[in-house]
Amino acid sequence: MRGKSIHHAIDAVKEKGIDTDLELYDKIERLPGENMFKLSQEMGWTPGKTYAAARRLEKAGMVHVENAVKNGREVLVVHPKSWQEYFTPEELEEMSQPEYFDDVKAILTKANEGQAG
Repeated sequence: MRGKSIHHAIDAVKEKGIDTDLELYDKIERLPGENMFKLSQEMGWTPGKTYAAARRLEKAGMVHVENAVKNGREVLVVHPKSWQEYFTPEELEEMSQPEYFDDVKAILTKANEGQAG
């Protein structure tokens, strides 16, 4: 019985961590390139909580955490990953072709017609 409680508690913490990370990601998208301390102030969180969430996002491949100098001080800044970074060079090349989005639109239209019928 006790083992079940522990696993439930661990699952709850993981779920809360995911929510925390996504909340921070939303803020990072609105304030790209902001430093960790400023992000923690914006979130109303401790710097440690913000740092841990940012590093989890970095590990998941969603953001870049980098050293930078702002106002003469070294700080950690966080940038969201650009949309292009989610695709291979080959996929980006394919998307750059004029007919690519016409094909995508046709596929979506056909799928939507199938759902309506």
